[in-house]
Amino acid sequence: MRAFLDSLRPWRQNYDWIAIAYVLVSGVYPLLNPSCFEQVAQPGPFHAPWPHLGWHALLAAVLYVVPPLLRRRPQWPLRLLGVIYLPLSMPLFYAELRFLGVVFFPYGQSFDPHLIALEQWAFGFQPSLEWSRAWRWPWLLELMQFAYFSYYLFSAIALLLIWTTGKRTSARNWALTAGLTRDLTAVMLSCYVWFVFFPVWGPKYFDYLGVAGTIASEGLHGWFFTDIMQWLNSNAALHGAAFPSSHVAGSLVSWWWVWKVAPKHRWWLTGLWTLLGLSIVYCRYHYVVDLAAGIVWGTLVMWIAHRFLRLPAEGLRQPPLREQAPALQPVVLPTLLTEPGAEQADEQTVADDACRARSANARTP
Repeated sequence: MRAFLDSLRPWRQNYDWIAIAYVLVSGVYPLLNPSCFEQVAQPGPFHAPWPHLGWHALLAAVLYVVPPLLRRRPQWPLRLLGVIYLPLSMPLFYAELRFLGVVFFPYGQSFDPHLIALEQWAFGFQPSLEWSRAWRWPWLLELMQFAYFSYYLFSAIALLLIWTTGKRTSARNWALTAGLTRDLTAVMLSCYVWFVFFPVWGPKYFDYLGVAGTIASEGLHGWFFTDIMQWLNSNAALHGAAFPSSHVAGSLVSWWWVWKVAPKHRWWLTGLWTLLGLSIVYCRYHYVVDLAAGIVWGTLVMWIAHRFLRLPAEGLRQPPLREQAPALQPVVLPTLLTEPGAEQADEQTVADDACRARSANARTP
């Protein structure tokens, strides 16, 4: 077993450790407040403190073994799954916030009053209310709802452009894919930590907070994408997951990687990302401060990841130390590498060479 685990070590990426740490720590949260599972409409066998911790320990063990195992497989689909498994797993981690979000704060308690007061102080009004009231255009609402929905496509767009643009080797594209996954993992999981310790509901719950009604209740309606987003909000939205905006922070990661690897596609994805940022305010999903925090937090986490969580420049395999040794050997003086007593012999050899050179120059007409 030890030999098997050692064989996986070169294929393990640093973002695997981020996921393992998140899974283990979030497995402990319910031990601090077992009543958090009351928020689950249909509790299952793992919706209790110790079973939840056991499930998370098992999941951490799976994350330790399975992704490196998949990455070393020659089959392209299996290798891809081993690289991008974490973005595909985000819905699972997000769903757990329904009860993890009330471990430290009771249901209904949030920091919304403070952010509402901050925006009132900064702008003199509530931008998430007044903008949609001033521009009551169904076509604009539909456009904004489409931009908000596009968040779910950003990472797929970035992955597609990594593999279909530029003249890069396959090994380089694998490394870029791992970099995209690392940044998405770090940004999204850190946002989920924010949601646990700093719950903010956002303007879409203004009716619950007693501030205002929804856009639809004020007579503004869209069409296709508006209906899609209303369905998602009714069936998958969480209370307390607004600050910082994970829509902005997560899409920022994909936008940055496209900017880096696919310059010809910068213009349209920048336009879409800008529209997405505006949509979270116009559609009353977030405060302006959520938007700003998403940009700042996403940028900060990516900087930390690029500074301290290095990945292979080519491929997915971390080179063993013995393969790295030749590149790490410093250039030293020959006298430091010789046997004791050989220094005098080297000096004599140098003197003899100098004498021969002078003799040759003297014979030259």
